[in-house]
Amino acid sequence: MIIAVTGATGLLGAALCRHLVRDGYQVRCLVRQNDRSLLGLPLECIQGNLQDPASLDRLCSGAEVVFHVAGLISIGQMPESDLWQTNVVGTEHVVAASQKASVRRMVFFSSVHAFEAVPPDRVFDETASPATRFPYERSKAAAQALVLKANGIGGLETISLNPTSVLGPWDFKPSLQGQMLLDFLAGRIPVLTPGGFDWVDSRDVAAAAVAAMTHGHPGEAYLISGRFATLRELAQLIGKVSQRPMPSRTLPFWFLKTITPALEGWSRLSGRQALFTREALSHVESGHPAVSHAKASRDFGYKPRPLEETVQDMYSWFLDHYLK
Repeated sequence: MIIAVTGATGLLGAALCRHLVRDGYQVRCLVRQNDRSLLGLPLECIQGNLQDPASLDRLCSGAEVVFHVAGLISIGQMPESDLWQTNVVGTEHVVAASQKASVRRMVFFSSVHAFEAVPPDRVFDETASPATRFPYERSKAAAQALVLKANGIGGLETISLNPTSVLGPWDFKPSLQGQMLLDFLAGRIPVLTPGGFDWVDSRDVAAAAVAAMTHGHPGEAYLISGRFATLRELAQLIGKVSQRPMPSRTLPFWFLKTITPALEGWSRLSGRQALFTREALSHVESGHPAVSHAKASRDFGYKPRPLEETVQDMYSWFLDHYLK
């Protein structure tokens, strides 16, 4: 069976490709160029991108399943037009290529941020409304809507997975979360914010995707969550596995919101990532303490691993690849 994958060189794509290869599938990936994240893996690479329909046709030809992992992630410093072109228009292109090639099933990697945040005293599950607050959230909500709307058209079954904040090994680029770990280790994060996120292991998301390939219900979205931890708790875990000092001071949200516009202005002028953005602060402030993965557990046996294991494995991987 041929399995096609977009976004194979990112954190989630790298974990997914390794899982598929281990399970014996014939994997074909869409890549912009040869990438070290795929070195040594027995898979086929198709050079192209989401805006190149011909390359998507080559990717999908003869494939039974397409995993659409590629997308742009932003915490507020990317033009909305860029996000829309990649996350929405690019997804339209993948759906069209899948239908043209008579692909049986497409599994779309969306995000928890495709859903509107809900109050902490309410269950956060797949009944939450589509997100409308920020450009990135709107782009993921729109892409998810078009993927699920395409279910059953041209014989294509579609499923959406909505992981929370992803951590894990094989983070070659690195991701925003991987860079955060490196910044913690290098002492570049001097203070903490209140609040936190639900954190999930990239390997668990990959396992969920492979399970959804055969057991997920067509036309459905599935939250793929792990465990909630505050940024202080996450920093303490990183400090424990690395034996390095972590920041201990937490600044209040009101102060961070006051200085964030200046940080964003500095970021635009310098071209460097701001330590905090308004969108990032909103996410951490509204991080839900109990994002439910009950639906994924019921339908295809999803079970996340302990966060401590994820942080240990992530640190060990970065130690081998970035911190020698």
